Amino acid sequence: MKFLLDFGPIFIFFIAYKVYDLHVAIIAMIASTLAQIIYTRLSTGKFVTSQVLTFVLLIVFGGISLFTGDVKYLMWKVSVTYVIFALVMIGSNWVGSKTLLERMMGKELELPRVIWSRLSWIWGFGFMGIAFVNAYIYVIPAVALKEQFMESANLIGQKIELKPLDCNQMPIESLCLAAQQAEAEWVNFKVFGALGLTVILIVITVLLISKHIKEKQTKL
Repeated sequence: MKFLLDFGPIFIFFIAYKVYDLHVAIIAMIASTLAQIIYTRLSTGKFVTSQVLTFVLLIVFGGISLFTGDVKYLMWKVSVTYVIFALVMIGSNWVGSKTLLERMMGKELELPRVIWSRLSWIWGFGFMGIAFVNAYIYVIPAVALKEQFMESANLIGQKIELKPLDCNQMPIESLCLAAQQAEAEWVNFKVFGALGLTVILIVITVLLISKHIKEKQTKL
């Protein structure tokens, strides 16, 4: 249930994109993220900071994308979000008596401060890595291809959705298809790639914690 709650908006975004287009997907994600926040508040009696931050950034970057008709702002929102999370995660090593991870998981796990600090660095650099991959492997090429297509098709300044376009009817068919594919690849990364990299961080965390627990049991 918690998995569906945490990742529901992302999968709703993916389904809306596949069925309709990116603009509909943005609206669907905003609505589902708001529903996620409301459900969490009603069921736990409190707001989750990460959910609220994600929603605010989604409203800002997603709203600009909807208003301008340019989805690059939503694309960049992913990197901005992960950079913020990374800075908060790493910064928590020096703010307060506990790291952010210890505050989140400390009730279930008793670990030395050095382990919590190490995990904070791992997650911080991991989030930075996801932000980097999103920006340089997916967003920058996708934005460049769309701008090149828009310029070649004399569509600069117009609100154009790539996915519904019939590229076979375009005189620059190959460029149109390339722009569509780049956008689709970014969507796939946002939904599955970022999730997959996060799972790797979880596995590293579990291994590190397990190693410490085994070492502690051996000493006892």
